[in-house]
Amino acid sequence: MNAGTGTADHEALNRLLKPRTIAVVGLSDTSNFRDYVSPTLDGDAEVFFVHPKHATVLGRPTHPNLTSIGRPLDAIISMMAAERSTLLVEEAAGLDVGGLVCIAGGFAETGADGAALQSRMVTAARSAGMPVVGPNGLGFINVPRRVSLTIASPHKRRPGGISVVSQSGALLSGVAMAAWEHPGCGLNLLISAGNEAVTDLADYVDFLAADPDTRAIGLVVEKIRRPAAFFAAARRATEAGKPIAVLKLARSNRSQQMAASHTGALTGDAWVYDVALRQAGVTVVADPEELVDRLALFEQLDPANWSAVEGLGVITMTGGFASLSVDLAEADGMSIPPLSELEPWVRDNIPGVTVANPLDTTGFGAAIWPEVVRRYATCAESDALLYLHPLADEDESDSTVQLVEEFAKAAQDAGKPFVVTNCSGAPGRFVLDRLPSGKVAAGRGLRPTLRGLQTLGAFVRHREEAARREDTPVPPSTRRPDVATVAVAEGQMLPFGPTLEMIRAAGVPIAPYHLVAAGDDVTGAPFPGPYVVKLADVAHRTEHGAVRLGVTADGLGDAVAELRALAAVHGLPPLVAVQPQVEILGEAFIGVQGESELGPLVVFGLGGVFVEVLQRVGGRMAPLSARDARSLIDEFADAKVMHGFRGRPAWDLDALAEILVAAGRLAVSGRGWIESLDLNPLVFTPDGFVAVDALCLVRAPERRH
Repeated sequence: MNAGTGTADHEALNRLLKPRTIAVVGLSDTSNFRDYVSPTLDGDAEVFFVHPKHATVLGRPTHPNLTSIGRPLDAIISMMAAERSTLLVEEAAGLDVGGLVCIAGGFAETGADGAALQSRMVTAARSAGMPVVGPNGLGFINVPRRVSLTIASPHKRRPGGISVVSQSGALLSGVAMAAWEHPGCGLNLLISAGNEAVTDLADYVDFLAADPDTRAIGLVVEKIRRPAAFFAAARRATEAGKPIAVLKLARSNRSQQMAASHTGALTGDAWVYDVALRQAGVTVVADPEELVDRLALFEQLDPANWSAVEGLGVITMTGGFASLSVDLAEADGMSIPPLSELEPWVRDNIPGVTVANPLDTTGFGAAIWPEVVRRYATCAESDALLYLHPLADEDESDSTVQLVEEFAKAAQDAGKPFVVTNCSGAPGRFVLDRLPSGKVAAGRGLRPTLRGLQTLGAFVRHREEAARREDTPVPPSTRRPDVATVAVAEGQMLPFGPTLEMIRAAGVPIAPYHLVAAGDDVTGAPFPGPYVVKLADVAHRTEHGAVRLGVTADGLGDAVAELRALAAVHGLPPLVAVQPQVEILGEAFIGVQGESELGPLVVFGLGGVFVEVLQRVGGRMAPLSARDARSLIDEFADAKVMHGFRGRPAWDLDALAEILVAAGRLAVSGRGWIESLDLNPLVFTPDGFVAVDALCLVRAPERRH
């Protein structure tokens, strides 16, 4: 294990998180945490207590130190302060120990002295290949094995297959409480990551991807410290059939600030997390309840009964429930198709009803319920079925029991997700007891259940797509152009000419241009007019009135002279750019962020002022595959301007996708020096797309003129 940089050994983590021998160090009978650890005594692990001052703890004899136990130890928990915990790790490093839990604070989060202690801990753990949960966390709980090496409050937890790792200790308890309220949600491992000094989020996800006891993974994330390792582990989880849902904290930057027209102002860190996680097939959630709801169906349904949920059938007995299901599904971007195959049968058998999906069986439904369920279970257009009804404990009756039993019976050989939900909250015990394991799942109210089905379908589709996807080649790094930069308000800007040549070399078509330096005679451009004439090396030309449109060949000299005079007045670089004025049929915006918290990024939106007025952009982490590029464009499928509008032709979306892929290659190859790069506007002309302007901010030190 490379401590501090991850790659934890699976065998060592398995010993730590599924221990057979445990040492509890520093706990006494007067400790506030004695009752949090004591449930471990009811499990099947052998527990030793270490305390030099107390002969017994929780009725068990103690040992003065680890060495005196004389046994291999799978897991150790330190209940001591930072310095003593560090000494304990150093002692454990010389023994046969699987791993250690450190709950103490006082490490790197407190300053230089704490950082020195943490460095000693990392060095000792690294030398022994020993994972460490924490420090500065709540420890972990293995629910099925009744291992409670934690100071987390002892909330109720039912055993199951959902494992959760949280960088916020308190929210680990929040997830546990939400899981208890969902009758179909059982927990496997609950891990409080703490400072992640030795073992980090990527290590845990990598372990859980291979863990046979984990069926789905929930994460509470403040920061992903090793993005490449984390997303590689997420891919392994996908391959193993284990979905991931992430509750991302620190979202105050989620709103995109549009005050400046460069990519760095468009992309806050929280937004980048959304882009990267969703691109990796990870579901992003807003709170602990949603995290549980999104994963609960994976816990309950056998993978053989999962589907893409592109043909969800909804059956109920009231019009209100049917209508609400459509409204809520549409609000969350989920489709409930009409299932036209069933419409003739519905019209012939249920008086007054013409809509087959969602189906309101009205008062006639109970009499033909077995046939209703059979028809919908075998419908070729439906790949999932939801039964929605008042199903609280108070609703138990012979007729309601029969409805549930017929639904469960139809699920036996259907090979698709069958879900039962109460109209609000969890179904009663009489329902849960009648649901065949792996065949029918219980929801927790309509909207949470629809979200669970949406996540199930999205994961199935992502997994199938990921299995077909070829790795996108990562281009080699390139040096930034060897030219002096220009100081602008946002930082250091690459000059206009070198920027256009750089993007042309990357595969982005550019408009022709002609540069006129200070003192040069204006003898005409090497292409016909009319022209656009502008100060070349100015970041925001419109603010300075530094652009002239529709300039004729005869007026070219006057336009250049005006711009030179303007540059002299405002202290701007005097270089002038001349370009042919093209017919613009549409404008797009493409941005590159050379380095975000999670890596290089490509941003796309409608160009010109639209990106600021609409405050809407999409993004993908780079490099992009052709499939990534098309899916990014598809996020703007509702933008009529791209698909032909008011007599204008539709955009060449294949060419646009190729430009996005080229921008992704540039984002990766220039990540060491590109701060941001904007192609705004990238214009669509009768001859295709061309970049007529670009702004590149670089991180390299300024080179003086």
